[in-house]
Amino acid sequence: MIGGTTLWFGGIGRLVALSGVVLLGALSVGCSQQMPDRAERMTRGYIYYLDGAGGGGLFSNWSGGLRKGMLDAGYNGAAEIFRWNTGLGVVADQDASVDYKRGKASECAQSIQRYTREHPGAPVTLIGLSAGTAVTVFVLEALPPSCPVEDVILCGASISADYDLTRALQRVRNRMYVFTSEKDGVLAFLVPMAGTADRRAGSVPSAGLRGFQMPARASAETRAQYAKVAYIQWRPEFTQYGDFGGHTDALKAPFVQHHMAPLIMAGMARRVQVASAAGKVRNPDYERWARLKPGASTTFEGYQIADGVKQQLRMTARLVSKHEDRLLVERTYVPLGGQTEPLRVQQFLVEAMIDPAEHPFTSPTAKISELPAETLTIGGQSLSCRVRTIQAAGEFPEYGRGVWATVAQNETIPGGMARVWLKSSKGNQPFEFRGDVVAYETR
Repeated sequence: MIGGTTLWFGGIGRLVALSGVVLLGALSVGCSQQMPDRAERMTRGYIYYLDGAGGGGLFSNWSGGLRKGMLDAGYNGAAEIFRWNTGLGVVADQDASVDYKRGKASECAQSIQRYTREHPGAPVTLIGLSAGTAVTVFVLEALPPSCPVEDVILCGASISADYDLTRALQRVRNRMYVFTSEKDGVLAFLVPMAGTADRRAGSVPSAGLRGFQMPARASAETRAQYAKVAYIQWRPEFTQYGDFGGHTDALKAPFVQHHMAPLIMAGMARRVQVASAAGKVRNPDYERWARLKPGASTTFEGYQIADGVKQQLRMTARLVSKHEDRLLVERTYVPLGGQTEPLRVQQFLVEAMIDPAEHPFTSPTAKISELPAETLTIGGQSLSCRVRTIQAAGEFPEYGRGVWATVAQNETIPGGMARVWLKSSKGNQPFEFRGDVVAYETR
């Protein structure tokens, strides 16, 4: 999720600028430092935040409290500020044409579609502030019905109260939460002079004051869609969390932690429950690593044939992190023969629950045959290994298409594999890996 965006949650470290993308604050760094945290967060859910007029940039945005509040609440997904703003200030952003805003909204909708293709089932949440609420609604309208978001949150909405939300709400799976406050001076006094963010002037109130109005003579479909809108009106007890009813108060960290984050995280939990009930099975790869502590590793030596080239190499698989629903494994490939720099380093998220068709061992097409057990010596230790062959038709995300493999397994070894011989097809090219474990560390 790069290009015109500011990444929030994902990584641990300092502020870095990379290829025009600003990686923000205490939760974003570049490359190898960033990947373990961000790779896991990306699979759990994603927030797109669309800032208010005059914001959206590195030094001018209203997102600090939102970010801190979400993290303080234990949010474990990823997020970004989607930069729709003109960069010319508050007036230029508020006055920007509907065509301009819809153009930016279309870019955000395309980004959401890419994310959902890469992380199917992971919930997407849209959060808009002030003029960003209009762009948020336009994003929904730009999405295909087949790519709904989980929840939407609108704060200080300066879009017209009589805007017809029917089409936008058709792209919302759960709820559109609208935080309203009649104490919002910006909406009460300034927006009527400047015009709403969807460029309505005059006496049309902003939705952030008292909410949206149901369209006149609403159809049954419109009434059904508007049932998704939930209003959270400002109350005096909100002041203990820093929300005094002002234009940006709903984004103060304590209020976000106690009143906004629970809404988002409940949506994430719902999606996990749906995925768990959708005929999934335990992932054999997860099972083989889950009993170990992070840092456990196994090193194979052998060869790989990829893109028609055979290469002798050493591959080390290391458990980076572990959670109840997933773990992260890193593989480092180094050529044999003196070179010490790795050819590549790959990281793989290993979900605990998968569709059976995603793994050769669980695929309905799998044909598994038992072979005589073998005793292999590794590091001076003799290990009795179960040996099996697997043939499975289909496309497997990690292993390729049309898998044939012989594996020797022993649970003492991290990852459970003492010897692997795998053949498949990747990118319409034959692929082969054959290796024996030469060292391992259980931690």
